[in-house]
Amino acid sequence: MLMGQENPHGGDVYRNRVHYDFSSNITPLGTPQAVIDAVQASCARLSDYPDPYCTALREGLSAALNVPARHIMCGNGAAELIFLFAAALRPKRALIVTPTFCEYENALRAVGCELSFLPLHAQDGFMLPDDACIDLSGADVVVLCNPNNPTGCAYPRAQVARLAERCAQQGARLLLDECFCDLTDSPERHSLLPDTARLPNVFLLRAFTKSYGMAGVRLGFAVCADEALLAAMCRSGQTWNVSSPAQAAGLAALDCKDFAARGRAVIQAERAFLSERLARLGCAVYPAYA
Repeated sequence: MLMGQENPHGGDVYRNRVHYDFSSNITPLGTPQAVIDAVQASCARLSDYPDPYCTALREGLSAALNVPARHIMCGNGAAELIFLFAAALRPKRALIVTPTFCEYENALRAVGCELSFLPLHAQDGFMLPDDACIDLSGADVVVLCNPNNPTGCAYPRAQVARLAERCAQQGARLLLDECFCDLTDSPERHSLLPDTARLPNVFLLRAFTKSYGMAGVRLGFAVCADEALLAAMCRSGQTWNVSSPAQAAGLAALDCKDFAARGRAVIQAERAFLSERLARLGCAVYPAYA
């Protein structure tokens, strides 16, 4: 909740008359009807506390993603998990690849972390330099968003894996935000999800927000093979952080097998159209992958 401060994010439909919203990157398909139905059905048990272990949801994610349920932590949106990660680790120094989502910086500053930044440049198409050229010295945490918000650039899985391996060699963790990965043309070309078991220093973030039109539900999850870190994060947060309607919505979304793919198809077509029309107006349009 915000009090007495300006909202740093977009999507504020409560204080603005919105016709077209370019600040909120959500699937153009809206919310699946099955998710809406599941949320409504869950209201029959609002007098009960939600499952503090998110058992069914974590098992559903485990089956869908082919990762152990014990490596999955659910949160009140990916943003909560970013803050819990910082609170549990309390890193001294972090390197953030920019421009990017502001909550990484906010979470790390909140625990007194010293920050440095790796700026990406327009002349390079905002692409990530070769991992060998990135100075990791002294960093306890490296933060990378893939595909990146707001540039739309997506980095190959092999390149991100090399960066994660370099981080491990230097005793650093990689906070890897993949919340937009399901909206890329080929998620499997970019996601490090299959590598998390062998790279326990990777803390990988995902969310239902973008791919399933569930921004109002607040549901994200992390995948990490470092179970001690996940336990420390749980101790840093509160018990019932994921509501029953949110857990029901997540389970229903997992059953919408082709929904993300249909969203990707619409985005591909509309992205090409918008890019071409903006270029006609003389705007500089950079390649985007999501």
